[in-house]
Amino acid sequence: MAALKVKIKILITFLVLVILCLALQSSTKAAVLTHGPIVGHTTDTMALIWIRADSLCEMQVRLAPKSRGRTIVSETVRLIGEDNFCGSAEIRGLSPGTTYSYQVFLNNKEQPSAVRQEITTFPRALEPSIIRIGFGHSLRGRGDQTIWKAIKAKKPDLFILMGDNIYSDSTDPAKQRRMYLQFRADRHFRAFGATTPIYAVWDDHDYGADNSDRTQPGKQRSLKTFNEIWPNPKSQAIQEPGIWTRFTVGSAEFFLLDVRYHRSANRDPDGPTKTMLGTEQFTWLKKSLADSSAVFKFPVSGSSWNCGGPEAWNHTFKFEYDALLAHIAANQIPGIILLGGDQHVCKIAVRPRESWNGYDLHEWMAGQLWNHKKDREGGYFRGFGLITLNTKEKPATARLEFFDHLGQPHRGRRILYTTLGTLRALLDSPAGVTGVPKENLRYIDRFRPKTSGLLWESLPVTTGETLTEHDLVWPSGG
Repeated sequence: MAALKVKIKILITFLVLVILCLALQSSTKAAVLTHGPIVGHTTDTMALIWIRADSLCEMQVRLAPKSRGRTIVSETVRLIGEDNFCGSAEIRGLSPGTTYSYQVFLNNKEQPSAVRQEITTFPRALEPSIIRIGFGHSLRGRGDQTIWKAIKAKKPDLFILMGDNIYSDSTDPAKQRRMYLQFRADRHFRAFGATTPIYAVWDDHDYGADNSDRTQPGKQRSLKTFNEIWPNPKSQAIQEPGIWTRFTVGSAEFFLLDVRYHRSANRDPDGPTKTMLGTEQFTWLKKSLADSSAVFKFPVSGSSWNCGGPEAWNHTFKFEYDALLAHIAANQIPGIILLGGDQHVCKIAVRPRESWNGYDLHEWMAGQLWNHKKDREGGYFRGFGLITLNTKEKPATARLEFFDHLGQPHRGRRILYTTLGTLRALLDSPAGVTGVPKENLRYIDRFRPKTSGLLWESLPVTTGETLTEHDLVWPSGG
């Protein structure tokens, strides 16, 4: 019996040692970077670097100036399963207009990278400078997204993704994460995102279902996944959830809007209770525009402003749009250029000064960025916009250019705003004119061959334009 007890003790001791060894081995397993790095929100003195790892770990980024200087170490961020092991590390104490190389460390182990890892901080806020901003919307389908190679060749200082950045049409985190990470794994995007700050807003397809609004079930899940994946500036939302925020680069300020989380249904009657933004965000936007000292101010919306269509501001949300313009007029706010998304075209839509007693209010739109399907002519409709802001010149200038996925000049259309909106009139045309039920006339490419083809093709062709700060000032005596 004594011998048996000894054998049992030995066996128990052996099992305990095996368990301890396995536990130790598990705890020391090296975490690996799976996606990124992506440069996010950047200023003249700080930057965010986003990554995703394969397991629980601590992330840190270390930077060194390309010219001689001390190494700067980021905060340490714990990546956890609840956030799909995604996270962004903030690096402070950087110098304005300086280029740094950087390395990512997981549990103090440097992660290898197949792409160049550099970041250049912005000029000091409101300092005269030349800044290049890329922008576009809608990334759909499979295949290498070679457009990022063309965008990178234009050397933008930052890029703004303006919604429909994936087409999940769902709030399911598993589906959204899978599609986001597929996008992040694209080799062309990886090379671009590792060196260029990227900002994002959402629209319906990366928020929920097609044409979704505040009634979308599960919208809280979409909000969490969005915040996992995009290293934006901190949301300005306080009482009401949402993604709206703002950032400054040089003498320009951008106001990233959330046009989905608090949005009324498109079919609701227009009026004082109908909203695209919700009460808190609308109040924030009005105050932010009035307080801004930037030469150029860019409200960024996932829905078009001036182009018409049932998802646009000037169609079924005209009351709130006009209320915003009344606020701009009352405060005589200069320098506003609108950026719009959603409609898969490159365009300039101008609301003339006499329509709101201000200055000519320009909307710039560029997209879609990617679609693996060919259009009716057998080619691919892919395009992006590039804005060059030169505040060293007097007067300061804002130059817009359209490019295709090969980096060649791309044709867009110039649309003059009317009370109804040029394209809205087509949507409201009498039954039978198009042969297609009006509820199906949601996007240009659906009704273009019917009624609007001739009108669209008759609009002036453009590859861009240049505005000066003098074009965007309040009329004297206004």
